[in-house]
Amino acid sequence: MTTRITKLRKLTLASRSSQIAVLSTALGLGHAAQAADSVTIYGIVDAGITHVSNEGGKSNTLLDTGIMQGNRLGFRGVESLGGGLQAIFQLENGFSLANGALGQGGLLFGRQAWVGLSSDKAGSIKLGRQYDFFVDTLEAYYTPTWSAGGYANNPLDNDRLSGQRVNNSVKYMSPSFGGAQMGAMYGFSNLAGNFNGPGRTYSFTANFTRGNFSTGAAYTEVSGTTLDISSLVGSSKPVLIGGRYLRDWGIGASYALKPLTLYGVYTQALYVANAGPNQMFRNYQTGFSWAIRPDIFAGPGYGLTTLGGNKYHQLNLTVDYFLSKRTDVYAQTVIQHATGEGATAAVISMAASSNQNQVLFRVGMRSKF
Repeated sequence: MTTRITKLRKLTLASRSSQIAVLSTALGLGHAAQAADSVTIYGIVDAGITHVSNEGGKSNTLLDTGIMQGNRLGFRGVESLGGGLQAIFQLENGFSLANGALGQGGLLFGRQAWVGLSSDKAGSIKLGRQYDFFVDTLEAYYTPTWSAGGYANNPLDNDRLSGQRVNNSVKYMSPSFGGAQMGAMYGFSNLAGNFNGPGRTYSFTANFTRGNFSTGAAYTEVSGTTLDISSLVGSSKPVLIGGRYLRDWGIGASYALKPLTLYGVYTQALYVANAGPNQMFRNYQTGFSWAIRPDIFAGPGYGLTTLGGNKYHQLNLTVDYFLSKRTDVYAQTVIQHATGEGATAAVISMAASSNQNQVLFRVGMRSKF
């Protein structure tokens, strides 16, 4: 068979202001190649300078990367199998621009690694390492998606909404029925004789889109989950909660009113202990994205997290200027204020403040390919 290699380049503008350009390369083989068959190579690189008002009692200025969006290099493939059925896969790695190190604990494809089948009539099924439905569904109603990036994630990512993955998982998503979809996911513990061992995961979703309005709900339960909350309660020693499982649910919605898009999401994360008291986080996020001009966007957002009697208020503001369809520069301000007995401000990914306040300023640059 004569092999023919065709290279296609295309630049597409995504529907969200935070997702812009993709440079894709499609490979077709001989007579079997069809228009739908493709392998796309894509990536995001983000870096900037961040100033923190208080980390352990001292200010700090640092180069921080993967904040507006995580740095990544990925491969996405689609092959037509006939009859409307497609084979699909995605491999995606994360890395630091500061030193080139692999992210996600040094995994080669730590962000995503899955293969599956897709059909317009039957939906899709995927197997491998992939996000649960908290990301797939609720991220669309979340401040980090619309404006402030990673610094706007809820404290300690207590609800997994920043994008935690599930290993050894099988995920099904239904086709759309009049704008409504449902999905279910199961992650195996892969431990002999311990079906409900650490890492065993259930996740479910239901969502609906009609015109400019969108809403969705998700539920995730993960066994063997613990969380160290010492940075939020001013402790110099680890303070672990959970141990038996994390039970997580949330609901969100958005409405597009050009040039504004309004959004909001609520999540509740219950950490169930093997012994001792359980702990519950409640997280509220709301804000709007404002297209001031086609190349300038502003994104104010507010988040509130409660843990017992402690409250963590956070204001986020980002102004984003697009130099092109693929490259933008941005400025961010993040302010967190904690209240309650022993409560300490700790913006996610930063060392905890020595008091109840922490302020971040950042200027950065992002490019997509």
